[in-house]
Amino acid sequence: MPDSKHNVPDRFDFDAPRNTGVFICQRVRDGAPILHVSHDDDGAWQFMCGGDHGDAAGDPGSLACLECTVAGDPSLNAVADLPRGYSADRDHPDAAWARYDPHEDFIDEAVAQYGWAVQMIPGEGDEPPFAYTVGLFKSYGHPEIITLGLRLEVLKAMLNACGERVRRGEQLPVGTPFDGVLDDYPVALREVRAIDSYKRHVGYAGWFNQGWGFPLLQLVWPDKAGRFPGDRGAPASLTEQQPLLP
Repeated sequence: MPDSKHNVPDRFDFDAPRNTGVFICQRVRDGAPILHVSHDDDGAWQFMCGGDHGDAAGDPGSLACLECTVAGDPSLNAVADLPRGYSADRDHPDAAWARYDPHEDFIDEAVAQYGWAVQMIPGEGDEPPFAYTVGLFKSYGHPEIITLGLRLEVLKAMLNACGERVRRGEQLPVGTPFDGVLDDYPVALREVRAIDSYKRHVGYAGWFNQGWGFPLLQLVWPDKAGRFPGDRGAPASLTEQQPLLP
């Protein structure tokens, strides 16, 4: 494990500066194997022994160099792509890592309490932000719903408004605009059929439903003139904001 000498690994797969400071527990500092890794929401890394430390004051831990830590245990490269918010555990140094996604717990709890959860994905580059439901199909036999292109909090509110109507027993119309979801504007639902669209956009719905055998609808919203994406005269920017999923 890291000490006063700087160690350079033969392989370094982490997408972080080699001199990044990481947190290690005292037991790892003293030579115990790393059996628990967490990649925090803020990007910080923790490499721990996997044991119960009880009161944190009993093991204040210390900072170490990421590069040195990987040099001491090259098997850590296997979790270099661990997303933020995830953790990983293994039973012993030669065992495979088991990854843990806290979003799965959130989904299970939300569906149990409300009937559905909403997953929100911020836009990156040219990709618009989007949000989708998880649980409507299992709870009510209703297709899951995805919507794109507005602020995440607006997308979430729209999906929750749809969810509330489904929970009350309403069958939302497909292909016919309806009110009551977006202030002052109608919205419309259209079918999404391509498995590539499922895999690219609604991964947690696939996990929750144990595969892609559930229906999916896209909730679309109009411009100020009431035109929906694909309508005659609709500006190209409208479709760029909310591309129609095949």
